[in-house]
Amino acid sequence: MNEKIKNNFNKRYEFRNKQHTLDNIMFENVRELSRYISGKIKTLDFKIPDIEILRNDTIDVQKKIMLIDPGKRKALNLNKSTLWYQQKKIKDSKTIKEYNKTKVKIE
Repeated sequence: MNEKIKNNFNKRYEFRNKQHTLDNIMFENVRELSRYISGKIKTLDFKIPDIEILRNDTIDVQKKIMLIDPGKRKALNLNKSTLWYQQKKIKDSKTIKEYNKTKVKIE
């Protein structure tokens, strides 16, 4: 989870016609709030860009992977290590890579 947050904070978003990271955008909004509280500006207008988090694994797919036991794995013809690593990554709240070959077997 920590890696996901770090990647999204380092991603650049358009803010006031320039590219900024989320921490810079938050800093500017806090700065504007301080100017509003101190009375230097009369209106408060927070600017927040549309944030999109890209993922290729869905919660439904994660649930399906976690429910696969060794007997079902053999019936689905999945590689033992592939399933083990995917389940481990899901437990560690990391994203998993969905390969087409594996995706077809799970669904």
